[in-house]
Amino acid sequence: MADKNLEGHVIKEIQVTPVETYFGSPGSGRIVGRNSKMENYGINQREWLVQVTTDSGLTGLSNARPAMNRGSLSALHDVLKDLVGQRLSDFFTVSGGRVTNVNPRWSNLIERYGFIDVALFDLIGQVLGQPAHSLLGDRVRDTVEGYDSTLYFQDLVNPAEGANAVAREAAEAVEKGWRAVKLKLGRPGKWFEPNAGTRRDIEVVEVVRDTVGPDIKILVDANNGYDGRLDLLEDFVRGIGDLDVLWMEEMITEDIGGYRKLKEFRDRYTPGTMLVDGEGDRGRDTIYWQLMEEGLLDAIQPDTLHMGLWFYHVLARDIDDSGHATLIAPHNYNAAYLGLRANIQFGAVTKRFVIAEDSTLNFELYRGDEYVFEDGKYAVPASPGLAVSIDRELYDRVYRQHETLIR
Repeated sequence: MADKNLEGHVIKEIQVTPVETYFGSPGSGRIVGRNSKMENYGINQREWLVQVTTDSGLTGLSNARPAMNRGSLSALHDVLKDLVGQRLSDFFTVSGGRVTNVNPRWSNLIERYGFIDVALFDLIGQVLGQPAHSLLGDRVRDTVEGYDSTLYFQDLVNPAEGANAVAREAAEAVEKGWRAVKLKLGRPGKWFEPNAGTRRDIEVVEVVRDTVGPDIKILVDANNGYDGRLDLLEDFVRGIGDLDVLWMEEMITEDIGGYRKLKEFRDRYTPGTMLVDGEGDRGRDTIYWQLMEEGLLDAIQPDTLHMGLWFYHVLARDIDDSGHATLIAPHNYNAAYLGLRANIQFGAVTKRFVIAEDSTLNFELYRGDEYVFEDGKYAVPASPGLAVSIDRELYDRVYRQHETLIR
């Protein structure tokens, strides 16, 4: 049974609005470069702000970017239309200030569109006067570490600098406060001659480590750029063996045989480095669960906006029950200011949580002052819900003209 306090709150309308921001400042010219598969990320990014408003005047926030990446605004309109007129008590079972289950009527929709439950948790937390994370459990940490995930193939953005272009931006990230940086690798996959690409990948890690020093965490992500080249993958892993890399992510497409070889390379050359994967995970019936069962995955990475807080919590609980040692290091959809805040809420109560992906983007529209960033970590807010609000004057002046209103 849902908490009776929730029954008096009915969803009145939903707004979906594109919100833009820039890497750095508008006009600064910072371009985030390629990864192993795609062209330059660019100078700006977009969130699809979702505002779910009740007849009692409360508003829950989320980012519909996952749905917009794979569909259209008209299709999203049809999905969200079903929520209008529903009581806030209809979606989850809430008892003693905890969400204990999802209503079967809404389970499939919330599982498919996980970003919806971020807005619902925001609303439920506001009604009950609790931070969103407390709806899942007791807080296990007061701060959540983040890593700068914007260090792509900057050597191709500024080719005259070579690997130093990545190192320079890594140093800038450290100067701004991050204590962990993720480097995009996988240059053998598309943009380089394969052997030259492997050498550049190693060089980038070497130069960044030399630049930022021994106390900064370095993570690497190849976006499956070593597919079909296990020989080069071994060369790479050997090459970073003494560089204290925290994790290797998506070095190859998920495959039991390939991951057995990757683990063999890791164990031989850099045994302290984690193997992580699984941005698209959906639980037990996946290759990622098989990798866990074989001891081939040290951390799993479903996206918080893709999974939603409830089904992510269920996955963490399933891993606990399985006895596997696999940790959790959530992916965060690009442009996800709100996704990062959801990650922080999730990390506050999840013992297996490792670190949060931070696309370092600030949006002038949002106000989330309790998420204080210091020494590479974000404070966990104590205010009800997600603890993020909207600058209403700015929204009315700039963004309202672009919104889609669903009633």
